[in-house]
Amino acid sequence: MVGRELSKLYPAKREPNVDEEVVLSVDALSTGYVKEASFEVRKGEILGFSGMIGSGRTELMEAIAGLRSRASGEVIIRGETVPSGDVHAANRRGLAYMTKDRKSKGLLLNSRMTANLTLQSLENHGKLGYLSPASEAQALERARRRFDIRVRDGNVVAGRMSGGNQQKLLLAKVMETEPEIIIIDEPTRGIDVGTKQQIYHFISALARDGRSIIVVSSEMPEVIGLCTRVAVMREGRIVGMLEGDEISEQEIMRYAAGLKKKAAA
Repeated sequence: MVGRELSKLYPAKREPNVDEEVVLSVDALSTGYVKEASFEVRKGEILGFSGMIGSGRTELMEAIAGLRSRASGEVIIRGETVPSGDVHAANRRGLAYMTKDRKSKGLLLNSRMTANLTLQSLENHGKLGYLSPASEAQALERARRRFDIRVRDGNVVAGRMSGGNQQKLLLAKVMETEPEIIIIDEPTRGIDVGTKQQIYHFISALARDGRSIIVVSSEMPEVIGLCTRVAVMREGRIVGMLEGDEISEQEIMRYAAGLKKKAAA
């Protein structure tokens, strides 16, 4: 129906390397709903987070990114503890969060592409205290090539772009800060299958480049097709961590529905 084989929708997975550096460590993190979440992410890894709606995935990721205060626990990036509720500290240490809500939280729909692209990285486009239009224009041209943002007019406002191009612009905005760790919440919500395939390949390319990716998705085929490990959440807790042949819809659903629990350490 869509003119492409589903087997080609996802790029080939890289074999996990347990000897790679741990770049992000979350230790017993609790917020209002999330309870004692602990996990690690290695350099170049794509770690998936699955679970039913309301399982606490977004709340956990926002707490890691400094968008919510933590009740307890630690977030450690390359050996340095990130203060609770400090999004700028997380950004300075190389962590970026891509929201699942591009229309109300991710993009300024009444502003042009350039203003959206450089909003989080203005310090990279200034000269002697002034914003450089030439630097911003160069950044936009790079982003359009890198993420295949297809618009006829580079001055178009974000709200007039297609959902797929908005999502690419949001990813480009996040990557403009040059993060080493990227949390991507619902990477393909509301876009067509062709653009989904592009987003999957962008994510895979970032990991091959040494970036560490956390993918939060309500679509099980997405986390299964992209990720080398999958954490499953239920009622605010990480209840399972799957890898290799364990990563399947059946296993994810067993943990998500409470039919199976991870073994005690």
